[in-house]
Amino acid sequence: MQIPKSFLMKILKRLEKANLVTLKRGVSGGIRLLKNPIEITLYDVLVAMEKNIILNRCLINEKVCGVIPQCPVHDVWFKIRQKIIEALKEFNFQDLAKKGTAS
Repeated sequence: MQIPKSFLMKILKRLEKANLVTLKRGVSGGIRLLKNPIEITLYDVLVAMEKNIILNRCLINEKVCGVIPQCPVHDVWFKIRQKIIEALKEFNFQDLAKKGTAS
C-alpha cells in the first residue's frame, strides 16, 4: 500500500499494544497475528489506532457540551455512531484477505 516504513512501524506498534499482532526482529522475524483473522475486525483495528470511534466529542464526554440533555442531535449522533460500530464489526480480516486476492 506504499506506506513509508517509519509510519508502518508506528501502526504495527499500536496493533501490537492492542494485542492484535506480535512483532519479532531478526532473520526469522516478522509480523504474526495473535488471533484468527476471522476474529479481527475493522473495528478492532480502528480502536487500536484511534482509541474511540468519535463523531462528536459529546458522545464520549457529555461535559464538553453545554446543550445536553436538550440537544436535538445528540441522540442522532449516538445512533449513527452505533451503526458505524456495528458495520465495522461485520468486516473481518479473513473476508478482507479473500477480497484482496480475488481477481
